[in-house]
Amino acid sequence: MHRIATAMVLAPGLWLAIRHAPPAVFHALTLLVVAVAAGECYRMLEAAGRRPFVWIGIAAAAGTASTFIGGSAPALPLVAGGAVTLGAALLSRAEPGEMLDSALATAFPVLFVGLSLGHLSGLRSMPGEDGQDLLLLLFLCVILADTAAYYVGRAIGRHPLAPRLSPKKSWEGALAGLAASVLAGLVAHLWFYRRLPLPHALGLGAILGSASIAGDLAESMVKRAAGVKDSSRLLPGHGGLLDRTDSLLFSAPLLFYYYRALLEHRP
Repeated sequence: MHRIATAMVLAPGLWLAIRHAPPAVFHALTLLVVAVAAGECYRMLEAAGRRPFVWIGIAAAAGTASTFIGGSAPALPLVAGGAVTLGAALLSRAEPGEMLDSALATAFPVLFVGLSLGHLSGLRSMPGEDGQDLLLLLFLCVILADTAAYYVGRAIGRHPLAPRLSPKKSWEGALAGLAASVLAGLVAHLWFYRRLPLPHALGLGAILGSASIAGDLAESMVKRAAGVKDSSRLLPGHGGLLDRTDSLLFSAPLLFYYYRALLEHRP
Protein backbone atom coordinates (compact mmCIF):
# COMPACT_ATOMS: atom_id res chain seq x y z
CA MET A 1 0.00 0.00 0.00
CA HIS A 2 2.86 2.40 0.75
CA ARG A 3 4.16 1.83 -2.79
CA ILE A 4 0.80 2.71 -4.36
CA ALA A 5 0.18 5.70 -2.06
CA THR A 6 3.59 7.20 -2.79
CA ALA A 7 3.08 6.75 -6.54
CA MET A 8 -0.32 8.46 -6.35
CA VAL A 9 1.31 11.46 -4.70
CA LEU A 10 4.29 11.69 -7.05
CA ALA A 11 2.56 11.09 -10.39
CA PRO A 12 0.35 14.23 -10.44
CA GLY A 13 3.28 16.37 -9.33
CA LEU A 14 5.41 14.96 -12.14
CA TRP A 15 2.66 15.68 -14.67
CA LEU A 16 2.33 19.27 -13.47
CA ALA A 17 6.09 19.82 -13.47
CA ILE A 18 6.37 18.64 -17.08
CA ARG A 19 3.18 19.92 -18.67
CA HIS A 20 2.23 23.08 -16.79
CA ALA A 21 5.18 24.43 -14.79
CA PRO A 22 7.81 26.73 -16.36
CA PRO A 23 10.92 24.89 -17.60
CA ALA A 24 12.94 26.44 -14.76
CA VAL A 25 10.84 24.52 -12.23
CA PHE A 26 11.53 21.19 -13.92
CA HIS A 27 15.23 21.98 -14.19
CA ALA A 28 15.39 22.89 -10.49
CA LEU A 29 13.65 19.65 -9.54
CA THR A 30 16.05 17.69 -11.75
CA LEU A 31 19.07 19.23 -10.03
CA LEU A 32 17.56 18.47 -6.62
CA VAL A 33 16.96 14.85 -7.63
CA VAL A 34 20.52 14.58 -8.97
CA ALA A 35 21.99 15.95 -5.73
CA VAL A 36 19.92 13.65 -3.50
CA ALA A 37 20.38 10.55 -5.68
CA ALA A 38 24.12 11.17 -5.93
CA GLY A 39 24.26 11.48 -2.14
CA GLU A 40 22.48 8.14 -1.82
CA CYS A 41 24.96 6.58 -4.23
CA TYR A 42 27.89 7.92 -2.19
CA ARG A 43 26.42 6.50 1.01
CA MET A 44 26.21 3.08 -0.64
CA LEU A 45 29.80 3.35 -1.83
CA GLU A 46 30.86 4.20 1.73
CA ALA A 47 28.93 1.17 2.97
CA ALA A 48 30.92 -0.89 0.46
CA GLY A 49 34.16 0.34 2.02
CA ARG A 50 35.00 3.18 -0.39
CA ARG A 51 36.13 6.64 0.71
CA PRO A 52 34.76 9.16 -1.82
CA PHE A 53 34.84 12.92 -1.41
CA VAL A 54 31.09 13.21 -1.07
CA TRP A 55 30.48 16.95 -1.25
CA ILE A 56 32.90 17.44 -4.12
CA GLY A 57 31.10 14.67 -5.98
CA ILE A 58 27.62 16.01 -5.29
CA ALA A 59 28.65 19.46 -6.51
CA ALA A 60 30.23 17.96 -9.64
CA ALA A 61 27.16 15.80 -10.32
CA ALA A 62 24.79 18.77 -10.03
CA GLY A 63 27.13 20.96 -12.08
CA THR A 64 27.34 18.34 -14.80
CA ALA A 65 23.56 17.98 -14.92
CA SER A 66 23.08 21.77 -15.04
CA THR A 67 24.99 22.08 -18.31
CA PHE A 68 22.14 20.37 -20.15
CA ILE A 69 19.80 23.25 -19.28
CA GLY A 70 21.54 25.65 -21.62
CA GLY A 71 22.51 23.04 -24.16
CA SER A 72 26.24 23.31 -23.49
CA ALA A 73 28.64 20.40 -23.09
CA PRO A 74 29.31 18.94 -19.62
CA ALA A 75 33.08 18.98 -20.16
CA LEU A 76 33.87 21.92 -17.85
CA PRO A 77 32.25 20.58 -14.63
CA LEU A 78 33.59 17.11 -15.33
CA VAL A 79 37.14 18.37 -15.78
CA ALA A 80 36.87 20.76 -12.84
CA GLY A 81 35.38 18.09 -10.60
CA GLY A 82 38.12 15.68 -11.62
CA ALA A 83 40.84 18.20 -10.87
CA VAL A 84 39.44 19.07 -7.43
CA THR A 85 38.97 15.38 -6.63
CA LEU A 86 42.56 14.54 -7.55
CA GLY A 87 43.81 17.47 -5.50
CA ALA A 88 41.80 16.34 -2.49
CA ALA A 89 43.10 12.78 -2.92
CA LEU A 90 46.71 13.95 -3.04
CA LEU A 91 46.29 16.06 0.08
CA SER A 92 44.21 13.75 2.27
CA ARG A 93 45.12 10.17 1.34
CA ALA A 94 48.41 8.62 2.42
CA GLU A 95 48.98 5.91 -0.18
CA PRO A 96 48.68 6.02 -4.00
CA GLY A 97 46.20 3.14 -3.90
CA GLU A 98 43.99 5.05 -1.48
CA MET A 99 44.23 8.16 -3.66
CA LEU A 100 43.13 6.25 -6.75
CA ASP A 101 40.33 4.46 -4.92
CA SER A 102 38.92 7.73 -3.54
CA ALA A 103 39.18 9.46 -6.91
CA LEU A 104 37.38 6.65 -8.74
CA ALA A 105 34.71 6.36 -6.05
CA THR A 106 34.09 10.10 -6.29
CA ALA A 107 33.87 10.06 -10.08
CA PHE A 108 31.45 7.13 -10.35
CA PRO A 109 28.24 8.87 -9.11
CA VAL A 110 29.09 11.99 -11.12
CA LEU A 111 28.89 9.93 -14.30
CA PHE A 112 26.35 7.34 -13.16
CA VAL A 113 23.87 9.85 -11.72
CA GLY A 114 24.78 13.42 -12.70
CA LEU A 115 25.66 12.89 -16.35
CA SER A 116 22.86 10.38 -16.93
CA LEU A 117 20.00 12.24 -15.25
CA GLY A 118 21.18 15.56 -16.64
CA HIS A 119 19.70 14.38 -19.94
CA LEU A 120 16.26 14.94 -18.39
CA SER A 121 16.94 18.68 -18.50
CA GLY A 122 18.33 18.20 -22.00
CA LEU A 123 15.04 16.65 -23.08
CA ARG A 124 13.00 19.43 -21.45
CA SER A 125 15.09 21.99 -23.33
CA MET A 126 14.08 20.62 -26.74
CA PRO A 127 12.20 23.20 -28.85
CA GLY A 128 8.44 23.67 -28.88
CA GLU A 129 6.30 20.94 -27.37
CA ASP A 130 8.86 18.26 -28.11
CA GLY A 131 10.53 18.71 -24.73
CA GLN A 132 7.32 18.10 -22.81
CA ASP A 133 6.17 15.24 -25.03
CA LEU A 134 9.52 13.47 -24.96
CA LEU A 135 9.56 13.55 -21.16
CA LEU A 136 5.98 12.30 -20.93
CA LEU A 137 6.84 9.49 -23.37
CA LEU A 138 9.91 8.61 -21.31
CA PHE A 139 8.14 8.53 -17.97
CA LEU A 140 5.12 6.69 -19.34
CA CYS A 141 7.36 3.97 -20.81
CA VAL A 142 9.56 3.47 -17.75
CA ILE A 143 6.71 3.68 -15.20
CA LEU A 144 4.56 1.14 -17.04
CA ALA A 145 7.59 -1.08 -17.63
CA ASP A 146 8.57 -0.96 -13.96
CA THR A 147 5.00 -1.57 -12.77
CA ALA A 148 4.39 -4.49 -15.11
CA ALA A 149 7.75 -6.07 -14.33
CA TYR A 150 7.15 -5.78 -10.59
CA TYR A 151 3.65 -7.22 -10.44
CA VAL A 152 3.98 -9.85 -13.17
CA GLY A 153 7.32 -10.93 -11.71
CA ARG A 154 5.74 -11.32 -8.26
CA ALA A 155 2.78 -13.24 -9.68
CA ILE A 156 4.33 -15.65 -12.15
CA GLY A 157 8.08 -15.05 -12.17
CA ARG A 158 9.92 -18.37 -12.21
CA HIS A 159 13.14 -17.83 -14.17
CA PRO A 160 15.69 -15.46 -12.53
CA LEU A 161 16.91 -12.63 -14.73
CA ALA A 162 20.11 -11.76 -12.86
CA PRO A 163 20.22 -13.80 -9.65
CA ARG A 164 23.56 -12.42 -8.46
CA LEU A 165 22.35 -8.82 -8.75
CA SER A 166 18.62 -8.97 -8.03
CA PRO A 167 17.29 -12.42 -7.08
CA LYS A 168 13.62 -11.37 -7.24
CA LYS A 169 13.74 -10.12 -10.84
CA SER A 170 12.59 -12.65 -13.42
CA TRP A 171 12.55 -13.06 -17.18
CA GLU A 172 8.75 -13.16 -17.01
CA GLY A 173 8.68 -9.78 -15.31
CA ALA A 174 11.24 -8.32 -17.72
CA LEU A 175 9.25 -9.44 -20.77
CA ALA A 176 6.06 -8.04 -19.26
CA GLY A 177 7.86 -4.75 -18.62
CA LEU A 178 9.13 -4.64 -22.19
CA ALA A 179 5.63 -5.31 -23.58
CA ALA A 180 4.17 -2.62 -21.30
CA SER A 181 6.75 -0.10 -22.52
CA VAL A 182 5.92 -0.83 -26.16
CA LEU A 183 2.25 -0.38 -25.29
CA ALA A 184 3.15 2.94 -23.64
CA GLY A 185 4.78 4.06 -26.89
CA LEU A 186 1.58 3.24 -28.73
CA VAL A 187 -0.51 5.12 -26.15
CA ALA A 188 1.77 8.15 -26.48
CA HIS A 189 1.36 8.08 -30.27
CA LEU A 190 -2.42 7.93 -30.02
CA TRP A 191 -2.80 10.35 -27.10
CA PHE A 192 -0.40 13.28 -26.73
CA TYR A 193 2.45 12.72 -29.23
CA ARG A 194 0.56 12.13 -32.45
CA ARG A 195 3.27 13.69 -34.62
CA LEU A 196 5.64 10.92 -33.49
CA PRO A 197 5.50 8.31 -36.28
CA LEU A 198 4.12 4.97 -35.16
CA PRO A 199 7.28 2.95 -36.03
CA HIS A 200 9.35 5.35 -33.90
CA ALA A 201 6.82 5.19 -31.07
CA LEU A 202 6.92 1.40 -30.96
CA GLY A 203 10.69 1.27 -31.43
CA LEU A 204 11.24 3.77 -28.64
CA GLY A 205 8.93 1.77 -26.41
CA ALA A 206 11.14 -1.28 -26.89
CA ILE A 207 14.37 0.71 -26.46
CA LEU A 208 13.25 2.57 -23.36
CA GLY A 209 11.80 -0.56 -21.77
CA SER A 210 15.06 -2.44 -22.28
CA ALA A 211 17.11 0.51 -21.02
CA SER A 212 14.97 0.84 -17.91
CA ILE A 213 15.68 -2.79 -17.01
CA ALA A 214 19.41 -2.26 -17.58
CA GLY A 215 19.40 0.82 -15.34
CA ASP A 216 17.60 -1.08 -12.61
CA LEU A 217 20.18 -3.87 -12.74
CA ALA A 218 23.06 -1.37 -12.74
CA GLU A 219 21.81 0.18 -9.51
CA SER A 220 21.25 -3.31 -8.07
CA MET A 221 24.96 -3.95 -8.63
CA VAL A 222 25.80 -0.98 -6.40
CA LYS A 223 23.28 -2.04 -3.74
CA ARG A 224 24.56 -5.60 -3.65
CA ALA A 225 28.14 -4.39 -3.33
CA ALA A 226 27.04 -2.18 -0.41
CA GLY A 227 24.89 -4.90 1.16
CA VAL A 228 21.74 -2.74 1.27
CA LYS A 229 18.20 -3.33 0.05
CA ASP A 230 17.38 0.28 -0.88
CA SER A 231 19.43 3.38 -1.60
CA SER A 232 17.61 5.13 1.28
CA ARG A 233 14.23 5.22 3.05
CA LEU A 234 13.16 8.58 1.64
CA LEU A 235 10.08 7.31 -0.23
CA PRO A 236 7.86 4.85 1.71
CA GLY A 237 7.41 1.63 -0.23
CA HIS A 238 9.87 2.71 -2.92
CA GLY A 239 13.19 3.23 -1.18
CA GLY A 240 15.30 6.21 -2.18
CA LEU A 241 15.32 8.64 -5.07
CA LEU A 242 17.98 6.59 -6.82
CA ASP A 243 15.72 3.54 -6.54
CA ARG A 244 12.98 5.51 -8.31
CA THR A 245 15.21 7.03 -10.98
CA ASP A 246 17.44 4.06 -11.80
CA SER A 247 15.20 3.23 -14.77
CA LEU A 248 16.09 6.64 -16.23
CA LEU A 249 19.87 6.27 -15.98
CA PHE A 250 20.20 4.78 -19.46
CA SER A 251 16.78 5.48 -20.95
CA ALA A 252 16.98 9.29 -20.67
CA PRO A 253 20.31 9.53 -22.55
CA LEU A 254 19.13 7.04 -25.18
CA LEU A 255 15.95 9.02 -25.85
CA PHE A 256 17.92 12.28 -25.97
CA TYR A 257 20.34 11.02 -28.63
CA TYR A 258 17.65 9.08 -30.53
CA TYR A 259 15.71 12.32 -30.90
CA ARG A 260 18.79 14.26 -31.94
CA ALA A 261 19.78 11.66 -34.52
CA LEU A 262 16.45 10.59 -36.01
CA LEU A 263 13.62 12.94 -35.04
CA GLU A 264 14.88 16.48 -34.51
CA HIS A 265 15.03 17.47 -38.18
CA ARG A 266 12.06 15.52 -39.50
CA PRO A 267 9.74 17.71 -41.59
